[in-house]
Amino acid sequence: MPARLLFLFLLLVGACTQSMAQAYEPGLLVQANGDTLRGEVENNFWTEPPAFIRFRKAAGETAQLFKPRELREVTTGGRHFRYRALPIDHAAETRLDRLPRAYSPNVRVDSVLAEVLVEGPASLLRVGRISATHYLVERPGQPVLDLSERKYLRTGRYGTLEVQDGNNYRAQLERYFGDCPAATRESASAAFTAEGVGAVVQAFNAACAPAGEPARSWLTQTTPRRTAAAHFGVMAGGRYLLYESYDGRKWMAPTGGVYGEILLPDRTASLYGDLNLGRSGGRGGQVQTGSVPGSTTISGVVYNYTTPIYSDFTYQAWLITARLGARRYFPLVHEQQAFVGIGFTIDATAGRTFDLPAGAMSTPSNQDFDNVSLLLPYFSAGWRTRRLTIGLESCFFDRFYDLRLGLAYRLSRNPDVAKAAPTARP
Repeated sequence: MPARLLFLFLLLVGACTQSMAQAYEPGLLVQANGDTLRGEVENNFWTEPPAFIRFRKAAGETAQLFKPRELREVTTGGRHFRYRALPIDHAAETRLDRLPRAYSPNVRVDSVLAEVLVEGPASLLRVGRISATHYLVERPGQPVLDLSERKYLRTGRYGTLEVQDGNNYRAQLERYFGDCPAATRESASAAFTAEGVGAVVQAFNAACAPAGEPARSWLTQTTPRRTAAAHFGVMAGGRYLLYESYDGRKWMAPTGGVYGEILLPDRTASLYGDLNLGRSGGRGGQVQTGSVPGSTTISGVVYNYTTPIYSDFTYQAWLITARLGARRYFPLVHEQQAFVGIGFTIDATAGRTFDLPAGAMSTPSNQDFDNVSLLLPYFSAGWRTRRLTIGLESCFFDRFYDLRLGLAYRLSRNPDVAKAAPTARP
């Protein structure tokens, strides 16, 4: 009964909480055919090129999902993206566990929505990758210059491996803008940041570009306002347990609890955890309920004895479950998302009670039962729309099976929602 009341309470709390909007901000799209769409763009605070763009004409209308190749430009949240085919050095690496023994470039042309930092006679674009950040510089009459973070391993003086910084961006900038003294001077002290490289590009535009061609800078607006976002809420559902290795007993019961989630900057991945409370039970073993007297004769001597009788008993307990894992989200139509996840789960029991057969001659001790389970892996998949999430989790170990179907409702505000601002203009 307490579990059912908790289940109903959580559903009522969710039903009584008002829904909040998605992270939509005023913006515009320029489609591949040249048409311009003005309205609201979902801001995912991208640190890598957007894999999709979600757009709606006004609040409350159905959102459209655009792939990068369907667009020319995107403007929202003070940031500007342009679809370009750019030479990217895929060998550029900064992750310590993946550094190569020597540096060997691997340049491939990628078509991405690159972030525009400076637009003018000389332009600056940024492409963030998990391995390194790339700044791409272009000017009239010259190929695109890819400046990227890069490190590699080399053998040191005493035969040990040392990390070597292979980013020679200053020399590359000096050579690229060699005919412009102002840009060359700026290159000598430029930091490898959007502002540092942008200052070199702006120096060329101000001192060496043809007259009458002004440059536009997005540098003061391009920093994402948030690196991560936290959500929390309540959840309820049902749990199916099967202990095949014991006696094949199945157990189905409602569960309820709370969850928390930390969404990473691009909002396509998250760290997830929850704490659930439910009921569990099953066969606990056997307890003596009596005895049967008997006798036997050996060599003319009569021996009396008793044979104990054992009967099964069952138990019930509160089952506390904690889970911690990661999720990966995939966009669907109408502002929906699908997700898959993986993580670890652990159970603990409390308040165990026993249902003993008639005539039981002893009471089992809680100390005879495991109160904390093993740390086991679990897998999940589900669907999310706005505040609601439906998920299915599974955990299999030896002959133990655990399936859960749950409904979660986000109670926290959406931290990505920004105040309304005038629609962006090209």
